[in-house]
Amino acid sequence: MSIRSISVRGLLLALLALVAAPLAATSYVPVSDEALVDGSPVAAVVRVVSKDRAAGLRNPGLGAVTEYVIQVEEALKGQIPGGLGIVRVPGGLGRNGATLKISGAPRFVPGERALLFLEAAGDGSWRVQHLLLGAFYEVEAGGRRLAVRDLSEARELRRTAAGIEEAPGRDLPRDFDAFARWIADRARSPRVADYYVDGGLGQSTAPFRLFKDIDDDRSLRWFDFDISGNIKWRAYNTGQQGLTGGGYAEFQSALAAWNNEPQTPVDYRYDGKTPSQAGLETNDGINSVVFNDPTNIITNVFNCAAGGVLALGGPWYEIRLTNHNGTPFHKIVEADIVINNGIGCFFAGSPSPAKAAEELFAHELGHTLGLNHACGDPDDGPDPDPDPNCLNPVSDDALMRAFIHDDGRGGRLNSDDRAGLRALYGPAAPTAPTALSATALSTTTIHLTWTDNASNESGYRIEMRTLTGTFEEVVVAPANSTSAEISGLEPATGYVFRVQAVRDNEESAYSNEATATTNGPVGACVANANTVCLNGGRFRVQVEWKTSAGNEGFGTSVPVSSDDSALLWFFEDDNWEMLVKVLDGCNITNRYWVFFAATTDVQFVLTVTDTQTGKAKTYLNPLGLSADAVTDTGALDVCP
Repeated sequence: MSIRSISVRGLLLALLALVAAPLAATSYVPVSDEALVDGSPVAAVVRVVSKDRAAGLRNPGLGAVTEYVIQVEEALKGQIPGGLGIVRVPGGLGRNGATLKISGAPRFVPGERALLFLEAAGDGSWRVQHLLLGAFYEVEAGGRRLAVRDLSEARELRRTAAGIEEAPGRDLPRDFDAFARWIADRARSPRVADYYVDGGLGQSTAPFRLFKDIDDDRSLRWFDFDISGNIKWRAYNTGQQGLTGGGYAEFQSALAAWNNEPQTPVDYRYDGKTPSQAGLETNDGINSVVFNDPTNIITNVFNCAAGGVLALGGPWYEIRLTNHNGTPFHKIVEADIVINNGIGCFFAGSPSPAKAAEELFAHELGHTLGLNHACGDPDDGPDPDPDPNCLNPVSDDALMRAFIHDDGRGGRLNSDDRAGLRALYGPAAPTAPTALSATALSTTTIHLTWTDNASNESGYRIEMRTLTGTFEEVVVAPANSTSAEISGLEPATGYVFRVQAVRDNEESAYSNEATATTNGPVGACVANANTVCLNGGRFRVQVEWKTSAGNEGFGTSVPVSSDDSALLWFFEDDNWEMLVKVLDGCNITNRYWVFFAATTDVQFVLTVTDTQTGKAKTYLNPLGLSADAVTDTGALDVCP
């Protein structure tokens, strides 16, 4: 595959699938295209030849990296000797079988084209400039070839005259060929940018999202907390530039923000300083925040004038799955955060540097727990519309929102953050009830019974609908309940019920659905145009119908000489729709039987009522479905 072909409307969704699912956090300030070209030794249009996620596993000195072999199709600036090179991207298989994922790190598919800004790594390989900011994917949309970046897994800030502020999210797509020509020209003689395309790529994220593995879409979590364990964190002993005291107090406050969630056993502990610089380069058994990127894993020092990446973070996890409360998860075994070199000016531009650092650290720690962004950036374009999820004030207020609030709040969790944390680490959702059954007690009451399988529920939510209606909650029964009576119902009417166990914001799956019909009135059957009396007048038969146009009415009987059978018409008296029989099967099944057949696809409800006991049975044919013949030999338990 050489070009990704999608519609303009589908552009965002396609880009979200271009790279690995977000499993870490990347914060950045945009770098201008001019600065990107001027600061990159090499810029080229390339074809991806192959991908190797295990390069770091075979060569531990590389750390956890993925290698891509690229073939240069067009050199725009500088040269890759021989036109064939290896590009290394952080994230991949590491030692001990653990895998590292970096949010926003470029991920390519063999065969696709890309436009890359590169620098030499010093060992013959190449690195993408500014990580995600130096990689543009070729996408076809609306008959045009576009160059687009995937920024959906990163949080954006911007440098303004007032300092560093939240991002408006306007990374417009570029015409691929025009952008390539401009880059080549920029390397020789600068000219104005003339390659932007209206209609951009924003971020679209749902409230409280969890990290997923790219291969199996399973979430990640620590299992240590389940056995009263804790996770120890250390901080690099150089301290963080731009923060009084080196940032150690702010990092400890960020840890406490997650520990203080009362309904989860999360226990992140500060374990002092460390001289280790390994960070994200290798899973060394130390969970650490590494200040000032001493090993240059981010590749570009942050520049307050030009922008760049602020921080990287990510969990190391096992490829194999481990069950928790019946759900498979990838087990997190280590996590690391790297803060870029040179971001002291970012903190200097904040109204509260300490609180900005605390919020940044706490957000990154949320990712190491397995949480993704609650909501993202606005749509791009001349008149950007905000991410609809961020129009929800709860999502917009979340710590895991896609960019820093920087309003002095620090590492404060809101209800959305807590809900995500509880989804991973809270008590298990109650087990669903089973064996639900429903029995009519009277003309207005139905009795329900079920098996209580839960041990941690606060109650049972009971939902009900008529045969043609929609489910609505009618009552919540107390914990440990196994039965309930639903009253205030209509006589001779069919109802469907379902039950689920609930606890706070957690709820089980639904039980099976159970149907019952309330009793009808006892008394002599009186035949009329819409009522048929069968078996010596004992059974009352009525049919109510409705068309797709909204027309409705009752079936009308056709005059026939039969004691156990009836013919009915709906629309015209010479257009018969249904044959109904009520047969005495007491000597065979100890039940009265109901047989019927209809030649129609309109909606109808057939009701058969025993006028001696009041017991009734209803049958539904849904609108638009050709009616099946029914032979119900267990219909009515009214035999002597």
